[in-house]
Amino acid sequence: MSLSSLLKLAFPKEFIREIIRLLPNQPLSRRVQWDLFSRPDYAYGVYNASLQAAALGITKISAIEFGVAGGNGLVALEGIAEEIAAATGVRVDTYGFDSGRGMPAPVDYRDLPYIWQQGFFQMDVEALRRRLRRTTLVLGDFTETVPSFIPDYRPAPIGFISFDADYYSSTVTTFGLLEADHAFFLPRVFCYFDDMIGGDLELHSRYTGELLAIEEFNAAHQGMKIAKIHGLMHKRPVTAWWNDELFAHHRFDHPLYNRHVHPEKDWQMKLR
Repeated sequence: MSLSSLLKLAFPKEFIREIIRLLPNQPLSRRVQWDLFSRPDYAYGVYNASLQAAALGITKISAIEFGVAGGNGLVALEGIAEEIAAATGVRVDTYGFDSGRGMPAPVDYRDLPYIWQQGFFQMDVEALRRRLRRTTLVLGDFTETVPSFIPDYRPAPIGFISFDADYYSSTVTTFGLLEADHAFFLPRVFCYFDDMIGGDLELHSRYTGELLAIEEFNAAHQGMKIAKIHGLMHKRPVTAWWNDELFAHHRFDHPLYNRHVHPEKDWQMKLR
């Protein structure tokens, strides 16, 4: 058995990750790769959106969280965005959408009322505002705030969206944002969907919830799709559940969709 094989047996990847966590001054790319952020799903999405933007010559993007609840995820998103901006030179504006009053009543079975009910995940708005430094809270019913977001805020191109609205009906409403002009999006938007796995009693499927909303969106749009990032788990040193919940929103008609962004500018495989 080779030395490298012995080392792999002696030091599992989870152990290696904890060693790396203790080392000072680790580069951002390594911290993202080894899931050293409190929200590694957010770090992966915002980081790769920033790299895409930089390759396209875009200096500022937006990151959005739909479904803020108590606000822990949004606080994490803000900190991640600031750190990634400092490292990449791409500024990241952050926005959080929520009713501020907890979940509305479920509409029908597609909202999975056996999991969620009206009033779940309420927010202490003032406490959250005190924790946020530069994030914009967009409070109100999604049916009102989503259609007015682009004209009211004129955001930088959106590069990352966390969909955590739980209900099918609420997720469908948030997808209305994707109908806006290409100018307000990167050609490929990294998307995290929070409600696809869950506990053993949740039983998510393609016939309800976020998965159904995605299927219907894809069926209704020829030039835009929401597609799982295939093989992501195989590219991560340490696998995690969130690897199965990262998607990309492809905007095929975006004027920059076909612009080359890969770091290899003269990719060759010469005979050896």
